[in-house]
Amino acid sequence: MLRVLLKKQLAEVFKQYFFNAKKNKMRSKGAIAAWFFFFVVIMVGVLGGMFTFLSVSLCGGLTEAGVGWLYFLILCGIAIVFGAFGSVFNTYSSLYMAKDNDLLLSMPIPVRTIMAARLANVYLLGTMYAATALIPALIVYWVFAGPTVSRVICGILLFLIVTTIVLLLSCLLGWVVAKISLKLKNKSYITVIISLAFIGAYYFFYFMSNGLIRNIVANASAYGTKIKGVA
Repeated sequence: MLRVLLKKQLAEVFKQYFFNAKKNKMRSKGAIAAWFFFFVVIMVGVLGGMFTFLSVSLCGGLTEAGVGWLYFLILCGIAIVFGAFGSVFNTYSSLYMAKDNDLLLSMPIPVRTIMAARLANVYLLGTMYAATALIPALIVYWVFAGPTVSRVICGILLFLIVTTIVLLLSCLLGWVVAKISLKLKNKSYITVIISLAFIGAYYFFYFMSNGLIRNIVANASAYGTKIKGVA
């Protein structure tokens, strides 16, 4: 039952890839393949390429300066933010404001199974977004530092920890969005506001990235000392 519910949740997330709402009919196999190809190009090619470039720019200088942990702190922070904000709308609509609650609760399905399927859906979506930043970061580090057994194991553990944090933040942000949306007459406002905030942060980081990267690499030891002192 858990597998069926999870499949249903994922089908709702990617519904527009299979169903044409304007024509009110299923898309052709070619159209479905084209939609998923476009999705892969955006996630892996564009976003993955951007984070790979960022990882390559940071990894060499920070590892040579002996502050490789700062490299992971930066990239993991980006992965957490990207994963949480990328899945917040899915969390809001599937976990807190789901339209099929009455239908599912009227069936002989345990509540814990329904919640487990929805949480698994939130985790998978958050992991998908976080992985676009975290996987390139791990691969680039293994290329620069060398892939030892301990580094691979620690990388896998780091991936699990980061994705768990993304799940927790997604649930928290989704709850905040749900509470705010209940007080708004037009619920689309909250979607627009969060989307604009995310786009604004993205372009701010994009235009400032070159200067920030050069500054961080050039002063890696000083920044590392300050951050450790604060911690």
